[in-house]
Amino acid sequence: MKRKFFFASLMLMCASLLVNAQGYKDGIEYYKVDKLDNAKELLERNLNAPTTDKAEAFYYLGQIALHQGNIAKAASNFERGIAANASNPYNYVGQAAIALKQGGDVKALLEKARKLSKKDAKLEVEIARAYYDANPTTYAKDIDKCIKNARKWNADDPDSYIFEADTKADKKDWGNAAGIYELAFDKDPNNIEAYVKYANTYFNVNPEMAIGRLEELQAKVPNSALVQRELAEKYYADNLGAKAAEQYGKYIQNPNHFAQDEVRYVQLLFFGEKYNESYNLATSLVNKLDPNDSKVFYMMRMQLYNLVQLEKWPEAVEAGRSFFANAVPQGSNYEVRDYTDYGQALQSVGHPEEAITAYEKALELNPNNADLIRFMGDSYAETENYIKAAEYYQRLVDSDNYKSNDLFNLSNYYLGIATTETLDAATRADALNKSQYYIDEVDKLVSGNVLIVNQKAKVAKVREGDTNNGAALAAYNELLQILETKEDKASYARYFKYAYNYLATYYFTKGDKATAKTYYQKWLEYDPDNQSLRDYVKTLK
Repeated sequence: MKRKFFFASLMLMCASLLVNAQGYKDGIEYYKVDKLDNAKELLERNLNAPTTDKAEAFYYLGQIALHQGNIAKAASNFERGIAANASNPYNYVGQAAIALKQGGDVKALLEKARKLSKKDAKLEVEIARAYYDANPTTYAKDIDKCIKNARKWNADDPDSYIFEADTKADKKDWGNAAGIYELAFDKDPNNIEAYVKYANTYFNVNPEMAIGRLEELQAKVPNSALVQRELAEKYYADNLGAKAAEQYGKYIQNPNHFAQDEVRYVQLLFFGEKYNESYNLATSLVNKLDPNDSKVFYMMRMQLYNLVQLEKWPEAVEAGRSFFANAVPQGSNYEVRDYTDYGQALQSVGHPEEAITAYEKALELNPNNADLIRFMGDSYAETENYIKAAEYYQRLVDSDNYKSNDLFNLSNYYLGIATTETLDAATRADALNKSQYYIDEVDKLVSGNVLIVNQKAKVAKVREGDTNNGAALAAYNELLQILETKEDKASYARYFKYAYNYLATYYFTKGDKATAKTYYQKWLEYDPDNQSLRDYVKTLK
């Protein structure tokens, strides 16, 4: 029973793959909308498939080679097409196209093609294209005759209208081109070439309408790789990230998608915050692509970015090391985010010195980036290098591109310098004055702030040293006034303790033990588990 079920499932899966693919015909669709490299890849990929009409496939491969200037390759493909099926008229048109470019006689070739498919409107338009590609001016009469024949033989065939619209587009007459493409898909509501060319022509004028047409088309031809991709690209170009990601997800399931599209999908998943999916796809591409493929570099970058977003720090560090060890493809460069994400990962696993090196490289790429300057300052502060921390924040403040919190941090880092005993007295005194200056400046901007007033008190306390002469008294009294206005006083317990500790000690040194005891008791209210303090208070009379 299980074997029967497995066999049935396998048959369904194979049927699904066939339904979702058009084989070599996807390549023809890409050719018709001038995506020659994509067309060539799909035609060659599907050339030996049992459903491929080789005569037709070789004709389009020949046309691609001809458009790319490889006449010898074009001639070879047209000959292989004739060998595959001498009754297919199109390869003779291909040979005529070569002869026209070389100034040769094409009468016999075109007569042969026309005899094989008499009064064929599509064939006649293809002959018109051969004339047009050779020289639209020299062969103007021949082109006109072909188009008239095509419309006489089948007025509802869209190809002659598409050709006419193409000639308008070549002259950058976008409005008329779009109108004639629209006429073409009115003639054939399932015509992929007309819809896609219309969308490409009209997108810059009215993206919503262009996208709407492609959505209509996809509903009619859901298995076309070209249509799936074009719609995804238009969503992406119109900043419709969620729709683009969803559409790419469908398109990637088509066997006729391209590797570069998987790369784009990785990015879309990332920007759609689907970090696990983005990481997994990036990893699969790194594993399956040739190591020398430039796309490996970009996928390793996306591995790093995704792991940082997932906060998988050790893995992110390893991904970063691998990424920076990989060769940079020609024409590419490292980006600011490469270094900042790597720096963040290094910082998170306890390697602040390496993180600083990464941030410095990021800052070299963007020296005026305020966030990077903050990163650098804070990173140095974590290593207790307050001189460098203050240096970066001073650079930020001097640039006038700062926030009030930057003034606070600068004061704090100067205070760190002022309390570093290994530094000389002059350096520490200068730092203390700067700490005072910047905390006063930020206090003017944001008055009544607990952190700022507490910092003012700390600066005053450092200034008076061990004398406890009351230099910080005013600041701590101000701090208490602010704290008394807070509803959730328990959340400010440590600030109450700082203030009461200072006040109690100050009054005790002044000989006012009663007042000192009052403040010690208030301190205990916010530090009830401090048994040493409780015992000490009991000794005070």
